[in-house]
Amino acid sequence: MAVNGLLGLLLLGAANATQAVSLWAAALLVLNHAAGHAVALVGLGRWPDSRLRLSMLQGAALAVAAVVLVVTAGRSIAGMAIPDVPLANLALLLAIGVTVATATLLFAGRRGTLTLRAIWLCARKDILPLGAGLVGLGASWLLLDGAPDAIVGAAVAAFLLPAAWALLREGSAGEGIAGRGR
Repeated sequence: MAVNGLLGLLLLGAANATQAVSLWAAALLVLNHAAGHAVALVGLGRWPDSRLRLSMLQGAALAVAAVVLVVTAGRSIAGMAIPDVPLANLALLLAIGVTVATATLLFAGRRGTLTLRAIWLCARKDILPLGAGLVGLGASWLLLDGAPDAIVGAAVAAFLLPAAWALLREGSAGEGIAGRGR
């Protein structure tokens, strides 16, 4: 949770400095994982309805951030903004390195408890969007156009929308069930 939170903040700072949409998307992805772990940690030992509210809050925040990112990507394509590719690539390579290091540390626990397996799967799933960000930035550099970076960023953000919807749907369905038990 702490590693994902710090990495997400680093990626946000790099995204603001470079104006790379794929970095904003990567930051959103990593911060969503940190928020998911925080919700699970805060929800331990609490009433189920408080965990559901926290999950709904996470889903709402994720949905709003993903939609804003897709709109930002559209504006970036329309404005033809070219990000600072070398610095953005450096930030993505650092994120990939941290993700691979985390996955390597958790490799031994991948068959263990559910929590270790979930973290292992999340780390493994992060590699693809981070790698796609590198490809988008590379294409932006080659074409001297910000559109490839923005398209990859929008795709990663759009990929997060079903997760946000699932959190919202699960929380609202659970609140109805929890409310009936009172």
